[in-house]
Amino acid sequence: MNMDKMSSEERMKNLYNGKRIDRVPFMSSATMYAGKMMGYTSEEFYFDVKKSYQAQKWVREMHQCDGSPCFDIPNREVLDFQGELVFKKKYTLELPQVIYPVQTISEAEKFHLPSKSRWENLHKNIEFYEYAKSQGETSFGISAGSPLSMVGSMVDASHLLRWMCKEPRIVHKLLQQAETYLLDYAESIINTFGLENCYVYSDMPFESNDLISPKQFREFGLPYIVDIHEKLRKRGIKQFSIHLCGNQMHNLEGYNELKLEEGSVVSSDEKNPLKEVSQILGNQYIYAGNVSTSLLVSGTPDKVYSHCKEIIDVMKYVGRGFILQPSCDLPLNVKSVNLYAMLKACRDFGKYIDI
Repeated sequence: MNMDKMSSEERMKNLYNGKRIDRVPFMSSATMYAGKMMGYTSEEFYFDVKKSYQAQKWVREMHQCDGSPCFDIPNREVLDFQGELVFKKKYTLELPQVIYPVQTISEAEKFHLPSKSRWENLHKNIEFYEYAKSQGETSFGISAGSPLSMVGSMVDASHLLRWMCKEPRIVHKLLQQAETYLLDYAESIINTFGLENCYVYSDMPFESNDLISPKQFREFGLPYIVDIHEKLRKRGIKQFSIHLCGNQMHNLEGYNELKLEEGSVVSSDEKNPLKEVSQILGNQYIYAGNVSTSLLVSGTPDKVYSHCKEIIDVMKYVGRGFILQPSCDLPLNVKSVNLYAMLKACRDFGKYIDI
């Protein structure tokens, strides 16, 4: 039985506005998972915006998740750089094989951003948000915070990591183009949906210390992240969200240089203990995470429930609020019952007594 004292919409609006909420919110990060639950193929879920939105809406209602459907095609930016996404299985949903537009140093030297009219990902993003707006959505996210991760959509990771050591000039050249791309992309979303309705979110997969050293983060990651956030802030963006992919504990002091607005959302991979993250970044943010996705796939509901209780007990009163969510996008093969275990943990252990 649903004993919540607030609707999902009331809960999230109050959280983002710094007001009291009834309990810890539960967000599922259910994109591909939603497509699988609906039985869609890759073509249907990724490229039919109505099916993608409605699949996420139905699954969120089924699991009683907070949050709204989002635009998500894995590695989608590669399409704007004239790379390709190849889906081998015609009748099922799968992650794409990525064909990168830049394969060699020579190609990197010659690379220039294609005309915006050819940015397939941007146009599909706008189409998705236009449909979402017709369904009553009023807030639109812009993925625009990590130039290094965008370079990861231009060139294969193995080449990029090698070039950081052997050809740093080339990497900086691509980073400058990536920043230009992200700012132009953001401008298109802002101009279409209005500055007051837009926020910026940033995944940071290539900044992870699983891939690069803290020194490389300081050279290839942080300066561009800081610069693009400053420019977006000057453009008028007031709400930011960052996700710390992989192990980023050695990078945390650097993220303080972003000077994110109070109430911004910081979500994290399970490799970064959230309490330690908050002690370094400060209590002015809303924190989110970091339920193990591997546990959601292979664990029992009892183990997931206990795991979520431990996280809630530590993070419930930290910062400007806390959101329980998976540490990354939900895998296709997650157990549905384990999502219920997350919701149950929020209701059993996440209530705020002053509501």
